[in-house]
Amino acid sequence: MNGEIDLELYTISIIRLNNALENLENTPITDETKEMFKTSCNDLNELYTDIVNDLNNEEIQFSEYYLFFENGKQMFPHYIKTLESIENTEIKDEINSLINIFNNLSKIAEAFPSKQDLIK
Repeated sequence: MNGEIDLELYTISIIRLNNALENLENTPITDETKEMFKTSCNDLNELYTDIVNDLNNEEIQFSEYYLFFENGKQMFPHYIKTLESIENTEIKDEINSLINIFNNLSKIAEAFPSKQDLIK
């Protein structure tokens, strides 16, 4: 992604995931809800892959990643906990994949330099 995070993809993925979680909470699972989980999983996996590739490049927009990971330090564990509480065999694979992606993103967020480290 040329050293920049795709915040649009992240935003759309999270909105889709939140809608799927809300649907799952309020109604029996539908094909639409399954597709939202699947698409969100695919998009977040793509984002994760792009992030890993970007962080291995020489040119990185650290300020953009800093804000993303600072937010992620709070949000990723929340999503992990929420997803771990879902006991639905119809979407088990997608849920497990999402948990794995959020765990990986959380590890990167914890290891990412703090704002003070970036200033040094």
